[in-house]
Amino acid sequence: MLRKRCVAVCLLGIPLCLAAAGLLRGQEAAPGKDTVIDALDARVRPFLEAVSQQGDTQKAYDDLLRGSALLLKKSDEVKALVERTNQLQTKFGRYRNFERIDARAVGKDLVVMKYLYKCEDYPVVWYFTFYRPPARNEAPPEDSAWRVIIVRFDTELERLAF
Repeated sequence: MLRKRCVAVCLLGIPLCLAAAGLLRGQEAAPGKDTVIDALDARVRPFLEAVSQQGDTQKAYDDLLRGSALLLKKSDEVKALVERTNQLQTKFGRYRNFERIDARAVGKDLVVMKYLYKCEDYPVVWYFTFYRPPARNEAPPEDSAWRVIIVRFDTELERLAF
């Protein structure tokens, strides 16, 4: 009789454990990180769309880097990046589309994002790193407290596999 009760308790306990594990799994993702990534993605997408139109690349960078004083101080580096960006179509073919392939929060105040920018002849990988100074960590995700600290692109596709 005791054995039957143990079996019954164990059988009832399995669904409860599975349900609890599901709840715990949902809590592992820190609340608000998706909101932050979505808000930062909403800043990157217009940049990539503007760059793809071969229009005013400088304006696209100005809009993306607004509030990023450190990068704006490096005007020679940004100018070189704008020039390299203007050569994308010549080197890799006409733009087709892009997709976000990775976005990771590193702690509360750093987000690294990767996008695959698909051209007719060859894809390009864009990297964007956003930083929020700790003094502003209570600011809403869409707030300008998030600054671009790194923006770059390359064609080292094999690095995506690791």
